Formats: sequence, structure tokens, C-alpha cells
Amino acid sequence: MLPAKRLNLLLRGNHEARTLTHPATGINRLSTLERRPVTHQAHPPAALLPLSAQDPLQIGPYRVVGRLGAGGMGVVFAGLDLNGTRTAVKLVHASFAADPEFRARFAREISVLQRVNGTCTARILGCDPDAVAPWLAAEYVPGPTLENRVRSHGALQRDEWFGLMAGLAEALVAVHAVGVVHRDLKPSNVILSPSGPKLVDFGIARVLDGTAMTRTGALVGSPGWVSPEEYGDTPVDAAADVYGWALIAVYAASGKPPYGIGRPEVLAMRAMTEPVDTSSVPAPLRALIDKALAKEPSFRPSVQEILTTIVETWRGHHGEHAIEGRTAIDDLTARLDRTWIMPAADPAWPTPSAPAPRGTRRRAGLSVLILAIVLGTGVGAAIALKVLPHGTGSQARSSDVSTATPLSAPATTGTGRHGTAPPSSAPPPAPPPQTSAELAAALDLAFAATPAANFSFEGGFTQSNSGGRATGRLVSRQSHDDLDFRVNPYDEGVEPGGRYVVLASATVYPGRPGSNGEDLSGMQPETPAWHALMIAGMASPSTIREVVANSTRMKRKGRAYSGVLAIEKTSGRLRDLLGAWLGGDVAEVSPTSYITYKLTIDSQDRPKNFRLTWCVPVGNAGIYESDFTTVYRGWKSNDTIKQP
Repeated sequence: MLPAKRLNLLLRGNHEARTLTHPATGINRLSTLERRPVTHQAHPPAALLPLSAQDPLQIGPYRVVGRLGAGGMGVVFAGLDLNGTRTAVKLVHASFAADPEFRARFAREISVLQRVNGTCTARILGCDPDAVAPWLAAEYVPGPTLENRVRSHGALQRDEWFGLMAGLAEALVAVHAVGVVHRDLKPSNVILSPSGPKLVDFGIARVLDGTAMTRTGALVGSPGWVSPEEYGDTPVDAAADVYGWALIAVYAASGKPPYGIGRPEVLAMRAMTEPVDTSSVPAPLRALIDKALAKEPSFRPSVQEILTTIVETWRGHHGEHAIEGRTAIDDLTARLDRTWIMPAADPAWPTPSAPAPRGTRRRAGLSVLILAIVLGTGVGAAIALKVLPHGTGSQARSSDVSTATPLSAPATTGTGRHGTAPPSSAPPPAPPPQTSAELAAALDLAFAATPAANFSFEGGFTQSNSGGRATGRLVSRQSHDDLDFRVNPYDEGVEPGGRYVVLASATVYPGRPGSNGEDLSGMQPETPAWHALMIAGMASPSTIREVVANSTRMKRKGRAYSGVLAIEKTSGRLRDLLGAWLGGDVAEVSPTSYITYKLTIDSQDRPKNFRLTWCVPVGNAGIYESDFTTVYRGWKSNDTIKQP
């Protein structure tokens, strides 16, 4: 049996736990062979989400006219070039952009993508891995996801099913040819476009591997769609995608998730130990799909073998013979042209001369786009996208990303003590983010537009007098935070009213002019500047970002959120603080402890109140809880914190 060491991992926040109820046992078999094209009603048009006040108006050469969605890697915008060509532009989250290793992988893998060339791929139209906020623009392709199609119409009919599975096999052939593994094949990453199936979203596949975001062992992939070897220590290769292809084949034929529904650890155990029921797939291909679902990766066929077999079987079902000189890809293309009919009602986009919509962001079903952030390890990572040579847009830099301001705001200069601009009429409030990924993206955009605020803090470690109250101001700088505050410690032996300045989340200065700075990570409970580490670790915007992005079991009520963070997923100054308190790395000294949080945001997605609780189980004594609460006020676009 494969090792089950990862079963207890708390998966990323967008993989919410579901009920343990098994699906119905009845399986709908495919209908008899259809020799005519299959048609069905077009899906309703998908509306663009209007831009918020924090969204950019321009990214490189692309004019931003709306939002298409948001995910764990970034926000996807609807963009138009000078000719009015529709484009999906993904702007990378600041938390990733601040990671030098991520940037290096991102730039490296773009060069790999230039070699991907497949029938079921889309073009990359522009990119800038060196911008302050890296971005990638891809061809926009309308159409429902396979997941939405199955939910609304049930299992795919014969020619639809053959076209889907042959097209995905062809896409994997093209991707694997350049040494790339997708690693997240699932129905929501398959688009049924008017011209054929498209395999999309290589956003989590490989750039995260080996970076700070996954060094704690987080699983790459989605529960229920992960190959058995990904739960162990075996290196993952192209065989993992073969397994994913077979899972999609069963799902599309039966209309049911191959491993049913359940918590992530339950689905993981099923993937490692239980066979998949393949009785719903066409009988001539059942042996191939059973082989592709082998628990041992070396027993699975290659994607080239799959493509050849499925195209031959599809042709045979129509009573046709092979044409001399025609390859499997040629045959696939010709057959898709004859049988694939997938209407996609396309939403209207603003014209190049029309203003981009603003205000309330309607959360509607989206026409899905062909876009993915490149991810990679040594051999590269990819998206199933055909890449154009670097041209339009590839030289744009941070100045090409223009941040929007409210249309009614007057042009003014800051006049307050710290450069506060006069008040302006605020845009209409937007509906609150719904998922952890959306909340993290909204916070990134809010901090980019209004990075400065005043704050008050109170908290400390339970069963001790190590804690205090503080008031001050802060500025979020994407990769770090600057803070200037006065602290009144609970400790009777510590002088009250001390001032500290923390710059770049790294160096702390006493408030006296000319004082020397100290390394913040070296602070210990007995050092005078210990409270500076406590406040930087608990009150900084970067802490909020990381806790939200990596938490699970998020709940929302209005604009109030709560969630849980596994202790091994803590990072930055928060991890430094807990480690300093324990005298060793918190994940090793207190592996059963965990973090809970409560966050309230305002109508512009900026934090109002953030409460972080460190929970430490202590056997029969229950759970020790250490609470730290920060209140934020007066968010603004301009402020500076300097060394005393």
C-alpha cells in the first residue's frame, strides 16, 4: 500500500470539506451510438464582474474592462487589446510576487511554454514575469466547464464523450512532450469550447513546488482527483496525468465523481485503496481505462497510447477505416470538426471606447477562460496553451499596471500629516468575497490601493504576563510591512510607553533618534524589543494575508470571516514569534497546536478587526488559548514610516 502520511494534511482553503454521504449506486450507461452531431441548449450568457475601485485599469497593453474571477494564484481580468481582441489577463497575487523563487520559476517556465503546441490548446498573447505584479495574458475562450455541463445535462453522449477524451489526450501529449505535468486534472479545469475541449489551469501545477508556499508538505491537487502516488513520497511524473485523465473519463461517462463525496482524508484513502467502477465507459475502452487507473504508476499506459487507441476506437464505432498518411491528431481534428457542436452563449464585453463597469460585483456563472499560471520544477511546468513569441506586452513593467480610483474622486494632493488625501465619494459597496481564495485576492488589491492605516493592538500569551497593548500606524509594502507604534506591556518589569519602528518586517529600531537596528527574528521573550516581534507577527497585513490564504474551514457571515490554520502552514513573523516563545520551531515543538482567526472587513475589503488565537491542546487540561486582537482605522493611500 502507498504511504498515507499526508492523509492528515489540512488542504488549501478552496478545497472545502463536504458530506460523507456516498453518491447513488445506480450508474447511467452511455446511450447507443449516435451517428449525427449531438446538440443541446446553449448555456446562459455569463456576466463579467464589474471592477472595484482597487482594480487596475490597464495591465501591459491590455485595457481592463471587468473581472473574470479570482483564484489562489491571482485575479483574472477581462482585457482588450488595441484591436478589441478579448483576452484573459491573470495578475499574480502580491504574496507570490514577493517570493524571489516563485518569480524565477515563473520566468523560466514561460520559455518552456513556447514549445507547447497542441490542437486543444490556446495561445499566450503576452506576459511580463519581471513586473512588480507579474502577469500573463491568454486567449479568451468561452464555454462551460465539464463540471457545469454534467451538472446541468448529465453524462456526455457518445460522440461528445469520445471528442472530450480524445481531445484531452491530445492536450496531454502536447504538454508532456516538453516535460510538463499538469497535476490538477479535474472537471472544473476542462472547458467545452465551441471548437472542442480545452484543458486549462496549470496554475497550481509546478511553480509552487519547492517554494516557500509548499515546503510544509501541502498537497498539490484537488481531493478526489489526485493520483495515489501524490499522497506519498514518490516523485510525480506524467503517469499522474494519465490517472487524472481516466478519472475524468469515468466522470464524463457516469455523471458521478469516481470516488464519491467526502472529506479530503476519506477521498485520499479511497484513491489509495479502492478500485474505480468503470462500467459506465464504452466497453471497447474499459480495459484501457482500467489500466490507466492502476495504483502503481508504472503499470499505466502513456498518453500517446491512449490517444491512438481512443481515436481508433472512435473511428471504428462509425464503421470507418484509417486513411493512409493521416495521424491520430489529424483524425481527431477532422472528427471534432464533424461531430462537436457545443454552443456557448458569449456575454457582451464593453467596447474599447466604452468605460469599464464599476461598482457592485455580481457573482454569476462565468464563461471560463483558457488561462493558467505557469508552474514548474526543473523540467518545467505548464498550461495547455500554445505560446506566441514574446511580443506585444512582454516588455511592459510595473508602470503599465494602472490602479483604478473612484470615478468621482477629485484630483488632489495629500494635505494631512501623513499625506492623507481629502475625502471623496466612495464607490458602491461590493458583495463580500465568498471563498478563502477570493478573500486573499480582495485583501491584496485593497492593500495595494490603500496600504496605510492606524491600528490598536492588545493580546498576549496565556498562562503568562507576556503581552501588552499598542497603538500606532502601519504601511503594507507587498512583500513586507513597516510599523511605528508605542507599546504598554503587561510585564511589570518592562518600562511602559516604549516606541518601536519596524522596517521591512525585518529590522526593529527603538524610538530614540540615532538608535541602532536589531534583527527582528532574533528577538526572545527576555529581550527588550520582544513586544515588537509580537506586534509585527500578529498585527501586520502580511500576517492576515498568509493566514487567510492558507487556512481551511472558512465560514462567512456578511463581511465577517473565520477559519483554521494548521500550525505547519504558519510562516513569516508569526512563525518566528511562536518559535521564539517555545524555544524551537512551533511545528516540531507543538505539532498539535493550531491557529484560529476572525476577520471583519469593510465595504472596500480592508480589515477592520482581526483576532488571532493560538490554540494548544494540553491533554486532560483542555486547550490553552492565547488571543491577539488588532483594530484597524483610517485606511489611506499614502504614508511613510522612516527610521528614527
